[in-house]
This record gives sequence, C-alpha cells and structure tokens, in this order.
Amino acid sequence: MGLLDWINRVLFKKPPDSALTLRRNDICWCGSGKKYKRCHEESDRKYFSSRNTSCTRST
Repeated sequence: MGLLDWINRVLFKKPPDSALTLRRNDICWCGSGKKYKRCHEESDRKYFSSRNTSCTRST
C-alpha cells in the first residue's frame, strides 16, 4: 500500500475490505499502532453498514 493510498483511506475513512475480518484487539489497519477497537472499529462498522455489507468478524 502506497503512501497516497494510505492517506486517502485514513482521511476519507474508506477502510479496506480486510477490515471486516479484524478482531477488536488486532492492530488497526491505518498504521497508527492502536488497537482496532480504540481506533477505527466504530467508523468502519458504520461505513460497512451503510454499504449494506454484512459486518461479520471471525471471533
């Protein structure tokens, strides 16, 4: 993933499809180093639900 792609995803909150499989305690996809639950989990859930995509994660 290039720098420009990373900037677009973080600024415009378009998570990668792989975010659907992240667990709460995994490191966030944005590269912040934070746990997913403390970083993008809520905004990703809203994004995917607005796309009418099932937001199922493996537990």
